[in-house]
Amino acid sequence: MSTIVVSMTGVETALGNGEATWQGLLAGRSGLRTDPRAGLSDSRPVGMVAELPAPIGTDKRLRALLDRLLATIPILPPQTALFCATTKGAVDELLDGPGPWPGQPQTLSGYLGRQLGLGGSDHLVTSGACASGTIAVMQAATRLQAGACPAALVIGVDLLSRFVLEGFASLQALSANGCRPFDAARDGLSLGEGGGWILLTTAAEAANRQWPILAQLAGFGISCDASHITAPCRHASGLIRTLQQATANGRKKVGGINAHGTGTSYNDAMELLAFSRVWESPPPVHSVKGAIGHCLGAAGVIEAAIAVRSLTEGVLPPTVGLRQGENAAIPMHGNTPLPLTAPSIISCNSGFGGINAALLFSKDSGSR
Repeated sequence: MSTIVVSMTGVETALGNGEATWQGLLAGRSGLRTDPRAGLSDSRPVGMVAELPAPIGTDKRLRALLDRLLATIPILPPQTALFCATTKGAVDELLDGPGPWPGQPQTLSGYLGRQLGLGGSDHLVTSGACASGTIAVMQAATRLQAGACPAALVIGVDLLSRFVLEGFASLQALSANGCRPFDAARDGLSLGEGGGWILLTTAAEAANRQWPILAQLAGFGISCDASHITAPCRHASGLIRTLQQATANGRKKVGGINAHGTGTSYNDAMELLAFSRVWESPPPVHSVKGAIGHCLGAAGVIEAAIAVRSLTEGVLPPTVGLRQGENAAIPMHGNTPLPLTAPSIISCNSGFGGINAALLFSKDSGSR
């Protein structure tokens, strides 16, 4: 079976581009701000990408974010498979009268393929709630393992929108002051927007094209607990199965976890339970959502790219917003980076409908 590797990545978040996001995370900075453009009457903090055209949730804003991402992607072989992860696209276009409604999810892979000059029909949109990006990476890996393409590009993108903000407000799930993942006094999530991309290929193809190798995709897992349309299983059954799949029932060592960590009571409790059940002594854990917000369908791609950077640097950034952890047996810190305990890291996400997905990245012996 071919060895699947990560060759290149890029992100755009409320903290900036890839380097600005990484440095901001290391420094414990938060990109969450109250902003009247978010449209909420009580102005909850959100993670807005700077200098994108208003209003939120529109095709104009979506295209501007995508164009910013596309400018950082190198020229790729035309046979490269393309996977686009999103939950809603420019959903607020649907609120403003009869169509046509530009920027809808089903149109994005075609638009991206044309912009990137990628021919053929191997373009797919993945929408699996907040695990969309993670699932898209898995789909790309399976295409590469099947020998169907020389490389696979995964792009994740989602916007802040009136539709989504009001939806989470109706669930009473939004934090009043900014989310605090895994904190004992957490009070909800903070929504964000952003995008990311990951270029996957095989180790042999990377060597042939003289592409860098940042990490090996050493495992992945997916499961659906299907216990509730919005809430996770209280017993963490789906995430436990997912982590077991990704680690071959614990045989693959894990040096750190980039967790979903939304700051909601139920999600974070579910994740902490899963980590304590899968590992007798859990590896260090962090979440980025206190710094950039929950970027929905883009979260999996953005967080996988950050996990790969963590693997390169050997550290987990602090969990912004964390003051007092709920489970003292699981290493995490709100101000100080934590070293990885092994040259590997998991990035996991969970979403509505009970979906759970995880990626295990490890250092490749040929990384360069």
